[in-house]
Amino acid sequence: MIYKKMLLIQASAGIAETVTFPIDYVKTLIQINQQKTPFFKVMNNIYHSENKFKIYDGLKPALLRHSIYTMMRINIYEHLRDTMKTQDGKLSMSNKYLIGGLSGGISQLVSSPCDLLKIRYITNIKNQTNITIPGTIKQIYRENGVKGLWKGATPNISRAVLVNLGELATYDQSKQYIKKTLHLKDNTPLHILSSICSGLVSSICCTPADVIKSRMMQNNSPYNGIGDCIVKTVQNEGILSLYKGFFPIWFRLAPWQLIFWVSYEKLRNASGLEGF
Repeated sequence: MIYKKMLLIQASAGIAETVTFPIDYVKTLIQINQQKTPFFKVMNNIYHSENKFKIYDGLKPALLRHSIYTMMRINIYEHLRDTMKTQDGKLSMSNKYLIGGLSGGISQLVSSPCDLLKIRYITNIKNQTNITIPGTIKQIYRENGVKGLWKGATPNISRAVLVNLGELATYDQSKQYIKKTLHLKDNTPLHILSSICSGLVSSICCTPADVIKSRMMQNNSPYNGIGDCIVKTVQNEGILSLYKGFFPIWFRLAPWQLIFWVSYEKLRNASGLEGF
């Protein structure tokens, strides 16, 4: 059963990531830019560029990341949730948020190098056409050794804790609440409503950490650590700069979670497994 779940999670995450990756690409460019850059202006620049498929630069490491990150976080959360349930099958909301954050943090710690690779692809300033995952890993290793692969891991893990605290626990909790309140069956309308709730909450929770993560991981990052990045960002651009890219994050997380959860629930059902 565990291997079946792993396969279903990876398939659902791969679909969601491929569909929504262009929004993530634009969001990252907005976050690393120290000037205010409207979302649609960046989209317009890409549309009028020679290489319109550049918007998918970084998809390969992104898919690699989710084959590790999402597979781990969903399995860890579900295992802990089922283990911690009381005899009547219930688990408190606070415990759901706790194990949601814990699942995300552990999974991101393992998969953080893949996130770094994705950011390096997107912020490929020299526009190298022969950039590859093995080549980028070797470059990072030559520059900073093995620890260089975990550059920006602290804000990245913080972001993952907040995203999963907002996503997994909110999806789980809202699904049970909406199902009970509106007397819905465990079907697509319920999955859609639950996904909408989790997408909004996780976006609000994770945006500041996502901004710092992107700036720390970019090529030729000008910051000397997470503290320096936060201080310089707030001093030079104001406190609201920590919410740069909020709408692209929301526009991405909402459809990502919608596609993932509906796909995952459908695949579980088709495979003879109970709903999440």
